[in-house]
Amino acid sequence: MPDAHLPKPSRLPRIGLALAGLLLASSLCAQTLHVASDGTDQADCSATAPCSLQAAQAKVRALRRQGRDDIEAQLGDGIYRLREPLRFDAADSGAPGHPVRWRAAPGAQPVLAGSQSVQGRRDGALWSFVLPPDDEPTSIWMDGRRRWPSRTAACPHCVVDAKGLAKLPPTMLRQLKVGSLAVLHARWRDFRCRVIAIGTDRVDLAQPCWRNATLDSRNDWALASPVGKYYGGVDWFENLAGDPVAPGSYTVDATRHVLRYRPLPGEKAGVPAMELPLAEQLLRLEGTRAAPVHDLVFDGIGFAYTAWRKPMSNDGYVSLQAGYLVDGANRSALPDNGEGMTRIASAVDVEAGRDILFDHDRFEHLAAGGIALAGGTHGAAVTNSRFADLGGGGVFVGDTEAHPADAADKTADIVVADNLIDHVALAYRDNVAIMAGFVNGLEIAHNTVGDLPYSGISVGWGWNYEGDTPVESSIHIVANRIGRVMQQLADGGAIYTQGQSTPGTSCVVRNAIDMRHGREGNGIYLDERTVDFDVERNVVLGSWVSAWAKWSGKLRIVDNWTDTAGKPHHPGPTKVWAPNFTGLKTLPPAALAVQRASGVREGQAAPALPIRVSAACPAG
Repeated sequence: MPDAHLPKPSRLPRIGLALAGLLLASSLCAQTLHVASDGTDQADCSATAPCSLQAAQAKVRALRRQGRDDIEAQLGDGIYRLREPLRFDAADSGAPGHPVRWRAAPGAQPVLAGSQSVQGRRDGALWSFVLPPDDEPTSIWMDGRRRWPSRTAACPHCVVDAKGLAKLPPTMLRQLKVGSLAVLHARWRDFRCRVIAIGTDRVDLAQPCWRNATLDSRNDWALASPVGKYYGGVDWFENLAGDPVAPGSYTVDATRHVLRYRPLPGEKAGVPAMELPLAEQLLRLEGTRAAPVHDLVFDGIGFAYTAWRKPMSNDGYVSLQAGYLVDGANRSALPDNGEGMTRIASAVDVEAGRDILFDHDRFEHLAAGGIALAGGTHGAAVTNSRFADLGGGGVFVGDTEAHPADAADKTADIVVADNLIDHVALAYRDNVAIMAGFVNGLEIAHNTVGDLPYSGISVGWGWNYEGDTPVESSIHIVANRIGRVMQQLADGGAIYTQGQSTPGTSCVVRNAIDMRHGREGNGIYLDERTVDFDVERNVVLGSWVSAWAKWSGKLRIVDNWTDTAGKPHHPGPTKVWAPNFTGLKTLPPAALAVQRASGVREGQAAPALPIRVSAACPAG
């Protein structure tokens, strides 16, 4: 029986009939595609015949060409194995107000994986796994746990020369092979170069990797390099010859295409399958300035088990800072200002995107980075997501070019909020949880960050080589909770900033920082060319704010709380350092309130499209 409280259709006002017609038309246009991990390309993407990811993508494109809106692709439970990334361009886009949604089906936890499952067999005390030809993985996973290649002890007395390293102990040389990796760090920089020749007491390392590792610039980057005063020897060599010795490690016999693994004591009951990563990326959104990829939502999807082979190449891994690398054989010096670098690979990469949302996703068990929003992307967000067990950093935002010829080529309006990011940068230790280069409009809010070898949140490039005009604007670092950072490297902080901002638009406010469980580092590090930032109402324990460079300035550092002496670090004529609350034995109620309100908020709704960042810092 019809509800007696509803008016009869014939009595609806004319405007109501029009609205009802619009809603009916919208519902007729809406379509849900059903996707399964074992779906086929021939299925029709219905609930009874779910299709593959590739078939669903083709069907979305066909529906969009017909002018259909409100399309949703629902991914069922399971592992979706990819040998190459899914590639989206403008043809995969939704419409303003009607994004195409790729989301987990109700109750499902789909995972896009770049690996294949390889069953092992017993081989004496070891386990053996057959590898594809020419594959020497830098990491593998068993039962969801990362396993590392075998490594040597440290070599603190290894001597650096133009070709590589000398004075290696004979016992160490016997463990090495051509293709082993030398792993070392200096201050905030991390290096991996491949062994190309083994001598009686030395190894030659791949070029240009080794040469780029020792280059200098006006910034005196060589200070933090193998030829600088902070060089402390080789941390270890990995990818060793012979059988693995340490439980939980493996070696690769490239001639026989076999990986040998020495199980941990608890693993001896049976030989599990190994997740062998093959694909380096899982999802690429590639637009152009003329045809951006736009109006897409990815909700409830896992991204896992990627490979990354670049450190084994002749370029190796030569970091400048925070996952940005120096490549190429024709360099005479390192970049002064952050330009001219490449970025560590990410499982998900968005280039020239418009209004792209990743919400409630999971980035786990990845060889390199999590997600990058760059290349002139305008309006994108990563929210309510989980990042853990990553070889590199979690979220990368922005570009390395400060002043592109066309302003549209500069990334803008990015939100990174309510994400839990910890145990990342496991392999590439200079990486950070959230890293932003040059960007206009960036909100980093309510993230919980911890367990990192280097800095937690890092924004900006420039140092002292971008002139006297702003290179960024509206950088808002708000209400994040950061602890257990700076566990291995030096010269960083929980929050690290660079670059000159548009006046009155950028701030670091209401963050809760705990530096009592790390090594050398600053709570808030306003480094080098940081200009026009407000730093207010932050709780900084175990450290303080650094603004050491005399060429930084127009900084307002007030109303912060710390248990340290809290002395101004190079006050300077344009730096306001008072009032602050220092030397505290207990925190006052206002500081405790900041701590309670910081970090991930449970049940937070995803931002609505379009995504825009306010020019002014948030109030309150």
